[in-house]
Amino acid sequence: MNYVKIEGLQDTYPERIEGTSEWYCCKIATNSFCDLYEAEEIVKMGNVYEGMTCVLIHYPDGQVYYPFVAKENVYVDSPVFCDNVLYFIVADFAEKVLQVVAFSTENFEQKVVFEISLDEISNCYNLRLDVSPVMLFREDEEHYLEVLWPEKKKFKVNDREVLNFRDGNKMYFSEWFEETEPDYNYYEQVVVRDWETGEEIERFDGQMHRMPNGDIWEM
Repeated sequence: MNYVKIEGLQDTYPERIEGTSEWYCCKIATNSFCDLYEAEEIVKMGNVYEGMTCVLIHYPDGQVYYPFVAKENVYVDSPVFCDNVLYFIVADFAEKVLQVVAFSTENFEQKVVFEISLDEISNCYNLRLDVSPVMLFREDEEHYLEVLWPEKKKFKVNDREVLNFRDGNKMYFSEWFEETEPDYNYYEQVVVRDWETGEEIERFDGQMHRMPNGDIWEM
């Protein structure tokens, strides 16, 4: 059995990045862990958020990469992987700016591919990235899916729907159901929606999972 010592990381857990078997990420908080929306609320209440950053670990060699420096009032979220590029949400609450930053896994260069003022976003509740191609969106409390980039779209989804991934002009959601009468029964359905209109075009029982090599498993 081979042991690889990862230097410099403590009190954190490596999470596999969906769609790749080579890259893992660790979120590192300056003080305490919270999600992006909670960090935003801390700043809105007039407090200083101590910061969240994200480091990368390459498999199998265990090499650690630090794309970002931890800063007060800055939150770096876990990335998504698409076409050998890792995409991060970086929210700077002091500057009131949100960026999507691309980190190339081939030459390790990074650049800002999208920027928007936080004043243009209602809030960061359920704000995240997904693929493919990459999109920035939020699912709000009233069950609207609002796409912010690469286009602006907004449409209604069901209250138990969660977006799994996008594949070209189709978006794949998971919707869960729970029945108690006459017997308990829990099941999920895949809901396929059109990217242009948001309309439901297909529905079937089961689940879909994106695997480390990018394949989609339907179960």
